[in-house]
Amino acid sequence: MRAERLPELLKTCYGMDGAAVEFLREGGSRTYRVDGTGKYLLKVIGSAFSDTARQSVSVMRDLEASGLPVPKTILTKQGEALAEAEEGGETFLLVLQEYIEGEEPDMEARAEEIGVLTSRLHSCMEQRPGELALRGRDFFIRRYLNFLRQKAYPRLAAYEKLGDALWKRVENLPCGNCHGDLHRGNLLETPEGKIFILDFDTVCRAPRMFDITVMCDLTDYFRLKPEDIALTKRVFGRFLAGYERILPLSDAEKRSFADWVAIRHFQLQATILEVYGADCIDERFIDAQLMWLEAWLRAAA
Repeated sequence: MRAERLPELLKTCYGMDGAAVEFLREGGSRTYRVDGTGKYLLKVIGSAFSDTARQSVSVMRDLEASGLPVPKTILTKQGEALAEAEEGGETFLLVLQEYIEGEEPDMEARAEEIGVLTSRLHSCMEQRPGELALRGRDFFIRRYLNFLRQKAYPRLAAYEKLGDALWKRVENLPCGNCHGDLHRGNLLETPEGKIFILDFDTVCRAPRMFDITVMCDLTDYFRLKPEDIALTKRVFGRFLAGYERILPLSDAEKRSFADWVAIRHFQLQATILEVYGADCIDERFIDAQLMWLEAWLRAAA
């Protein structure tokens, strides 16, 4: 959708006259900063992502009602959480939220508080109605293996063996409703020290340790360093001290942390290849990732 239409749509849908609109970024949607009666974040979402957007907004409004620190959704003049507009034969969704000033929090310094916040998030998400998509072996392991087959990667058997072993160790862990992409970039700390949770486009049902691992993993994705391994273990321990104030974790769940760090590499690699195509990585890179995973599992044992 053309950016020049947005001030008009903000007036029509939200009663916001004379708003200034500034483009910020593009991903599954186009995101803008809006200066009107206040500061807002506007997402313009194409039809391909409309179902995801509706689910994301529904989850955020439920969490907002539960008192979780998420950006407030601004309703239209008709009291709707989303507005619709057409252009070029396509229907777009508009989502307007409060704009929060802040930056990524220091995970090491605030790990215990973030653990409490994540546990509150999981608890609230478990209480909301409706079923979320279940993420299992196909999502976490097989997607990447299928790409490696497509590329005729010569050491596929090593990845298959590793993927089988990893999933066997986690397949019986309990599942819960998860954020699905709970990395530190999806947290925002305000100047007053309050931490908000952002971007609920990938909510799913999966083992809770997936969210926990994504948040606590402070290793370098490309180069495994001893100091990062020590930092990750330290942060995970502090995070758990906060998380378990609200929700307990079994010993099996806590022991699975190292496996989930490795599984995260399978999952993230598959997602990158889905977005950028199978040719965005070469055999040398895939070899290096395999060595990273093997070194991590030895060091984390």
